[in-house]
Amino acid sequence: MAPPLVEYLNKFKDSVITVANEYVDMAQQIADKDPEHLRAAHLDIDNAEQLEAMIAEHDHVISFIPPFLHPIIAKACLKVGRNMTTSSYNHPDIVAMDEEIKAKGLVFLNECGLDPGIDIMSTMKVVHEAQKEGNVVTSYESYCGGLPVPEQA
Repeated sequence: MAPPLVEYLNKFKDSVITVANEYVDMAQQIADKDPEHLRAAHLDIDNAEQLEAMIAEHDHVISFIPPFLHPIIAKACLKVGRNMTTSSYNHPDIVAMDEEIKAKGLVFLNECGLDPGIDIMSTMKVVHEAQKEGNVVTSYESYCGGLPVPEQA
C-alpha cells in the first residue's frame, strides 16, 4: 500500500517523504525513485527513543504497519505532538488516548483505507444490476484488500 501513496504524495514535490520500514532496503527501493524528495529509514518500533526522534522530524505520520502495532506509533506521535493517519480500524488503545490527543490539538485519523463494507456494497450494486437485467449470480468470491498495483489495475 505504501508505494502508490508515496508516489501520489510525491507528485506535489512540496515536502520530503521518509519511507520507514523494518527492512530498510525495501524503503530504499522506493526512495531511490526521487532522492531529492524521498528518503529511506530503518523502522524499529521497539526502540521508542529512535521512533520518537524520527517522528519528531516530520509533520505527519501515515502508518501502514500491522494494525496491532499502531498503538506504538500512536503513543510516539502523541508524545512528540504529531498527527497520524492509518488505514486500519480504531484500536482500543488509541481510542483510550482520545482525550489526550484532543488536549494536544492533534488529529489521529483512522479507518482511511479499504473497508470490507466497500467491497460488499460494491458487489451488491453489481449483483442487483445484473439481477435487474435478468441475470443470475451463481457464485461470488471476494479479494477485498487484494488490490493490484496501479499499472496492473
